[in-house]
Amino acid sequence: MSFEIVVPSENDAPSMASVHLAAMDPNLLMHAQFPNTESLEFLRGWLCRETLDHVRNDDKGVLIARDTDTGKILSFVKWAIHGLRQTRSEAEDEFPACCRREYLDSYAALTKEARVKVLGDKPHYHVSYLCTDPKFGGRGAASGLLRRVQTEAAAENAAVILEATMNAVTFYERLGFKVQEKLEMTLPARGSSEPTELYEERTMVWAP
Repeated sequence: MSFEIVVPSENDAPSMASVHLAAMDPNLLMHAQFPNTESLEFLRGWLCRETLDHVRNDDKGVLIARDTDTGKILSFVKWAIHGLRQTRSEAEDEFPACCRREYLDSYAALTKEARVKVLGDKPHYHVSYLCTDPKFGGRGAASGLLRRVQTEAAAENAAVILEATMNAVTFYERLGFKVQEKLEMTLPARGSSEPTELYEERTMVWAP
């Protein structure tokens, strides 16, 4: 079964949100930030709006891997471009009370600090999401998408930086990324409000 890598249409946004939620369902951080049905439905809508923003603006990018037989979206990647385009000032995201703002804000601050420490103000691509539908793993869609991002970044002599969940570190290493920083948070277990669980990611960088 083959796939094509293309820029999604705006009509693909709901399907991409579904892929995101399915791929990230095991992730402790997502459920700490969005701990209930109401907050996950908010996240679904937010993801759709974010996809439209990536499609429409040239300081961001998005690609999907689409099954050429069924048309289903297998995987997608989203990124932002820093230091190479005129960057728009963006309003701060507003999250309803059903979301846990403390974990949204602390994660954003932690990862931003690491990116600045590693790259400073050097031009770079920041991959925010690389998600694959769990039903379609192992087909090379995610690696194909990331290689496309690397190719685009290399054409502008820009590094690529991302935050890797621990189970994905070796995947990124196979594509030439190197661990630069360790990220740690203490989060509540799924279904709990008491922060008792160590959560880790790694800041990783690829350079052309």
